[in-house]
Amino acid sequence: MMVRVFSVLLGLVSSAALAEENALLSFYDDDQWQDEDAFEFPLPSVVTPSQIPQPRADVSSTLSVLDGEFIRRVNVQYVEDLLQFVPGFIVAPYHNTSGIIASYHGTQLDRYRRIQVLINGRSVYSTGIARVDWASLPINIEDVSRVEVNRGPNAATYGVNSFFAVVNIITRSPLETLGNSISAYSGQRGDYRLYGQHSGLNEDWSYRASASKSKVSGFDEDSSGVARHDGHIRKVGNVFIQKDTQDSHFDLDIGGSKVVSKVDAEDYGNDSMDTNKPLNYADREHIKIGYSKQLNKEHEVKFKYYYDQSEFRERHEVSLSPVFYYGLFNQSALRAANIESAFTLDMAEQRHDIEVQSIWTQSEKLRIVTALGYRNDQAESDTYLSGKVTDEISHLSSNIEYRLTPSWIFNTGFMVESSTMNDTYFSPKAGVTYKLSEQEALRFNVSKAVRTPDIVDQNFHWTYTLETGDTSFATYALNGEEEEKVTSYEVGYYHRWPRLGLTMDVKLYHDVVTGLATSSKQFITPSSLSDLQDHVIEEGETIDVDINGAELELDWRGRNGAIARFTYAHQNTLSDDHSLQNSTTPVIVSLFGSLPMGENWSLQGYYLFADKLSDSDYELVNSWLTYKLPLGGYYKVNMGIGAEKRIDNNWLVSGRNVLLDDSYGYIFANMTF
Repeated sequence: MMVRVFSVLLGLVSSAALAEENALLSFYDDDQWQDEDAFEFPLPSVVTPSQIPQPRADVSSTLSVLDGEFIRRVNVQYVEDLLQFVPGFIVAPYHNTSGIIASYHGTQLDRYRRIQVLINGRSVYSTGIARVDWASLPINIEDVSRVEVNRGPNAATYGVNSFFAVVNIITRSPLETLGNSISAYSGQRGDYRLYGQHSGLNEDWSYRASASKSKVSGFDEDSSGVARHDGHIRKVGNVFIQKDTQDSHFDLDIGGSKVVSKVDAEDYGNDSMDTNKPLNYADREHIKIGYSKQLNKEHEVKFKYYYDQSEFRERHEVSLSPVFYYGLFNQSALRAANIESAFTLDMAEQRHDIEVQSIWTQSEKLRIVTALGYRNDQAESDTYLSGKVTDEISHLSSNIEYRLTPSWIFNTGFMVESSTMNDTYFSPKAGVTYKLSEQEALRFNVSKAVRTPDIVDQNFHWTYTLETGDTSFATYALNGEEEEKVTSYEVGYYHRWPRLGLTMDVKLYHDVVTGLATSSKQFITPSSLSDLQDHVIEEGETIDVDINGAELELDWRGRNGAIARFTYAHQNTLSDDHSLQNSTTPVIVSLFGSLPMGENWSLQGYYLFADKLSDSDYELVNSWLTYKLPLGGYYKVNMGIGAEKRIDNNWLVSGRNVLLDDSYGYIFANMTF
């Protein structure tokens, strides 16, 4: 099956290559291909590895770049879905459709917490319960300019928890989206998404206001045939304002989201269970202010501050048997009938972050970025913490680029962080790039990073409080977890052939992970009437893991507007822990193709494959046809129809996640005016 699908999609790419001999088409940009030399367009500088703008060939760490053209073509509805086209990434729901995990190098898919994610430099990695809550991120994919993914540890630039990778999501300037646009998507399963934006300009000021509403219907049943209570509705709003002058830049980013998710009812045993169909309500808001000033041609300073808060609440109505109620809530006497009551799972997280950065170009050979920052994290939960806990983190970092010769470039850096809740950590990195030409380079990189325990890890104190006021026994952590550590070694090769429109990147790596925490923070229910007491979670359950692998990325852009992208990742995880092996994927493949067919039509498709994802293969193909209707001037409509089919006949990641139909159709439209 895999070979057959490869043949179909590779045929699509081959057709695009043959079409190079035909007259140049104008499906996307009427004039950009008219001059043969214009095909050698310069790629934009990248900023993620060291926060120093650099040509792609100059960086010493492995980087994937998904640019705006690719993002518009690939036609996914959510920003996390873009990571499927980055080597080594798996994007899928775990317990339910709102519990999205974006995993790089696997490990513990039920609670994935080992990549750093930034939106315009603002970390969205949560520290109350360590995770990236993709469903609640206040961002619309239409507002995204590009995504840069540093595939490897980079705590030297972005701090603790930049463990396996750093995903840097950069939104479009309002100047790129002037005017109005609306989009709509609808699928046969009942999924839909609506989006609208307005952007304007007033002298040096520009702005964009955007909003969306979406619904995901969710899974139908679990592997045993039990119907699921799944699916979610998400609302997102964002306002982005910026001012540009000759030597300064100011931006203000305000956003919020509301997510309502269906949650399966729980069976607590002993004839005790949920009596309602629970809903999880998640709210998230942020505000970010950024300012930069070019003091002179050698020196630029930057300032940023952001505030992020999130909260979720999940109310369970319950019927508790007398024995269960007596044992869990330490009541003085058994009752005759079941107790009807309710409880709420809750978590509120807040973050204040402030940073000042200096970019100093001492000469053509030497550039130094230095940053000083302070962060305040706060988590409050009656359920998981029995109160409020605060952590304060201060950091100092420096990243240096030194050009010994035109061919030899050294990139090095470090970060020192001090946490009031944890410890002081030093994270270094060092890399060398040898440029064979301006379009070709070899790179060598070594970096170290830590993943610090989150607030719940360190202060775990789980209790249940009924609406009657009864409070259960507690399950708590006595000492907290130690930090996880990774040392990563990588060798890479980058080559770009401008006239062919082809870019290739190859990476070989060896990651040494020590102290990977495996202890699970779960509430312990008393097993008998003689077990009526608080329970201590055993800490320090850790393992060491070696991960070796190879990754390949090919990106091709044709003169006729065609695009093809291929990624391959092979990973060998050396560990005796079965659950860890079960959550890693030895082979991951993605293939995307887009072929213009005349002035107004285009055909797109992609193929995804993951070998033994949670003990079962994952394989799907998606294809769609797009029609562009010009309305004169700036006005235009893009519309299309497509279909997706799973070709593996397996549940998705977890046995709880089963769809009765393995294929579905969808339609979409976008109007710009």
